[in-house]
Amino acid sequence: MTPRVVTRHVLGLCLFALVAPGPAPVAAQTILGRVLDQDSERPIGGVIVSLVEADGSERARALADSLGRFQIGPPEAGEYLVVAERFGYFETRSPLIALGMEGEASLELMMIPEPIGLEGLEVSVEERASQELQQLGLTPSRLGNRWIDKTRIEEIPVKIDMGAILERTAQASLRVIRPENLTLGSDPIGLCISLQRARTGDGRGTCSLIVLNGVPISGEGALDIDPNAIESIAILEPIEASTFYGTAGGSGAVLVWTRRAP
Repeated sequence: MTPRVVTRHVLGLCLFALVAPGPAPVAAQTILGRVLDQDSERPIGGVIVSLVEADGSERARALADSLGRFQIGPPEAGEYLVVAERFGYFETRSPLIALGMEGEASLELMMIPEPIGLEGLEVSVEERASQELQQLGLTPSRLGNRWIDKTRIEEIPVKIDMGAILERTAQASLRVIRPENLTLGSDPIGLCISLQRARTGDGRGTCSLIVLNGVPISGEGALDIDPNAIESIAILEPIEASTFYGTAGGSGAVLVWTRRAP
């Protein structure tokens, strides 16, 4: 049965300015939004937010931070849906929104927890990870120590971020670079996972591609991943990552799969 789509009543209020008749339409190229749990009304982090045209074509993606906030905008004016996806929740879609060439619009999405047992959820995550690795011609056993499963992750008592998991489980050559380790005045790179010997003090140019549940994200977005929701991690060497991700995988890739945080 297809789950019903729910958005909070305040969503209609936020979008009213975009669709209500008036002397001139309100332009709103960039959407400044927030995602909340339907039951607790608490922010949901790690939500994949997509901007989709009416025909189903995806035009942009963003990752909600730990406070459920996201920013997303289309490459051009038009009518779009905002789609929110996260493990442990039903997919949520906004009404069709008309976006112009400039300005901002507020949007609040309410996601409904998916009534699925933890055991069933674990199986689905494992299957998804296995399928994605098969596309690369890889398996967990072939990756060896570069495959980090739930058992190894749960052995780590304190996990401040995804980098802490890698520091405790991955090979010695891997280096985790956080914003506080950067030289004052450096451009923000978020969480940098370097599989190569850094050529500069801050590791710039050696940051691996980070892929969350099949979606490439930025290093800043990686800081918003709840480490307690991580189910498994696969570390790909540059030659492996380039096979599937092209030049974006030139410095290797870290594939992360999450489950619903407890």
